[in-house]
Amino acid sequence: MKDIYELLSQKESEYERLLKEVEALRIVAKLLDDSAEVRTSPPSAPPAARDSQGYAAQPAPRATTPAATPTAWASAKQFP
Repeated sequence: MKDIYELLSQKESEYERLLKEVEALRIVAKLLDDSAEVRTSPPSAPPAARDSQGYAAQPAPRATTPAATPTAWASAKQFP
């Protein structure tokens, strides 16, 4: 069984580490929020459509078929 003071010391150090991580996350969140305010769309562009959760709607990907291109193996000599 571990010594109770050793365990307490370990938990306190973990707590301090978590406090630092939370503070770092707060700083990053603030920076990301500030950078989102800096980026603005041109006035002529309509505002992005939002879904029910407030996220910007992503445009549907275009369906494209790749052009048939011969590969190096297609032109290689065939052996019996």
